[in-house]
Amino acid sequence: MFDLDTFRVAVDRLHELLRQTDAANVGIQLSSDAWSLKEIVGHLIDSASNNHQRFVRLQIGNLEEFPAYEAEQWIRIQQYNRMDWGMLKDLWLHFNTLILALVERIPQKCLTNTWYFGDNPRTLEWLVNDYYRHLRWHTDHYQRRAAEITA
Repeated sequence: MFDLDTFRVAVDRLHELLRQTDAANVGIQLSSDAWSLKEIVGHLIDSASNNHQRFVRLQIGNLEEFPAYEAEQWIRIQQYNRMDWGMLKDLWLHFNTLILALVERIPQKCLTNTWYFGDNPRTLEWLVNDYYRHLRWHTDHYQRRAAEITA
């Protein structure tokens, strides 16, 4: 099933990094192809939003014809660098608190429900574990970017 303690630690780790980040640095973009800290958090909000939908819908049944997430377009359209840092931090934390509560309550029988897209069908169990793998990867990404900005 899931290692909920590891999931909580992943959320807590990024939350602490967000709390420690100097707001003056969050919108700095080192190059046109390098996300700012705000954009990394925005991407993680998008990930939470998309995966929340999948996690709920896959408890109802299999998913077909549910769109994939196109990160670069979403970041460009939403213009996270123009948004309030406090709001982004709070939204990310609250969304992830909701997702943790949702994941804790997923019935075992739903774990094999599958999202079919292209040639890459994914079970609910795989998607949940991948969500937290992705979060840990971007937490490291965020930490590296913050170090680059303050160097």
